Amino acid sequence: MQSLALRVSALLLALSTGFTYAQTVPRSSHVWIITEENHSYEDVVGNTQMPYYNELIKQYGLATQFYANQHSSLPALMWFVAGAPVELNNDTTSCAHMQDNVVRELLKSGYKWKTYQENMPYAGFQGVYGGTNNLYYRRHNPLIDFSDVCPGTGQDIKSVPYTQLATDIANNATPNYIYITPDSDEDAHNGTLSSADQWLQDHVPAILARPEFAPGGDGILFILWDEGTLYTDNRCSSTVSSGCGGRTANLVIGPQVKAGYKSTITYHNQNVLKTICAVMGLSTCPGAAATAAPMADFFKSATTPSTSGIIISTPGNGSVETGSVRFIASASESKTVSQTQVWDNGKKLGVYGTDIDAVYSLAPGTHTTTVVDYDSSYNPIHQASVTHTVQAAIEGVQIISPTPSEVFNMTTVHVVAHATESVPISQVQVWDNGHKLGRYLGADVNQYYNLSPGSHYVTVLDLDQNYNVLHRTNVSYSVQ
Repeated sequence: MQSLALRVSALLLALSTGFTYAQTVPRSSHVWIITEENHSYEDVVGNTQMPYYNELIKQYGLATQFYANQHSSLPALMWFVAGAPVELNNDTTSCAHMQDNVVRELLKSGYKWKTYQENMPYAGFQGVYGGTNNLYYRRHNPLIDFSDVCPGTGQDIKSVPYTQLATDIANNATPNYIYITPDSDEDAHNGTLSSADQWLQDHVPAILARPEFAPGGDGILFILWDEGTLYTDNRCSSTVSSGCGGRTANLVIGPQVKAGYKSTITYHNQNVLKTICAVMGLSTCPGAAATAAPMADFFKSATTPSTSGIIISTPGNGSVETGSVRFIASASESKTVSQTQVWDNGKKLGVYGTDIDAVYSLAPGTHTTTVVDYDSSYNPIHQASVTHTVQAAIEGVQIISPTPSEVFNMTTVHVVAHATESVPISQVQVWDNGHKLGRYLGADVNQYYNLSPGSHYVTVLDLDQNYNVLHRTNVSYSVQ
């Protein structure tokens, strides 16, 4: 058997040379989304009424095991932009929701965005319905219900009539993130699948003619269905037939997407958001997308599929984190995995089983964090790496889990937090809905709690050595 020194030497060589693959996503600054309405996978795939859509399936990538989180248009669409249902009232005109969302994260990273809505009367329109025959539905435009986009912020006018897109394309003025909704006759909500397909055939070619969709470009287009057929399709997965929003046929399109690829990995709406966060390098991914896996298998830079290898879900490649870093990864192999190891900039951080969910305090700067898994003889099998940037923590309490508006689909809730202060910290305390769940010596908490279904408000506070409260941080979330 190799000596320990030789195995360590071989490991360090492997870490520096990248001897095996990692599931990664390409970076992109041109993400497009088109949403359709209320039809299940079987309604669409192979349907002769949708020849253009099915031609796109042949050319690009199809998620064959994609399941919507829930029914009802607005909350179902909210999962794509906030990683949570956020608003259950389809007739809301509120823009006061404080939850994290993709617009907030895009603006933090300096990206530009717009939502182009067919039949919207004018930029910044706030009505429930509008345009010719009231075919514009506000509930199909989920980006405008957040406080970041209220009238007066200057962001409300980034929601524009679809006709503006042709002008922006002609002037080479399209933003980095684009969300498009056909009107309710053309997105299959009220009209036929044939009409929806014709709309796509009329409009998608102009998008794919953009420079970012040329060979070598970084453009990514998602064509998504909010939910499956109402009242008849409530599937959550291939084995769970009820409780969710049904199986949907979603496309991933772009020059970096594998041609004709059909993914068999089970995905949900938040996986789309996580993919967008990862490809755009957003430092924070909203809601349940924070811990979801990106749809890495669709891209040429990734291996297929995740039956063998390592997937790093968090942090995203190129992301920026402030303070403590939550690291989530998993290893799956055809042979027994004896252990996984996490290394950062050449230093071992820890040894784990096949699943890793750990929090690290890393020095500010650029980090390459690597996971290696080992067989029963302690020989390395695969490795995966992400490169990310850590910024210095600000004094106070950082709640890493749960994320704002996160929905736990089980009563076990994972609370992870870290406190940073200029004075010694004696303990941290966790409170939920006014009840103390526990106190822990030092500056960290990483605990699981069994909580009742409903809305929850967690508070984490830290105390100095005289037991005076230094800082406290709150997060709202829910348990189903």
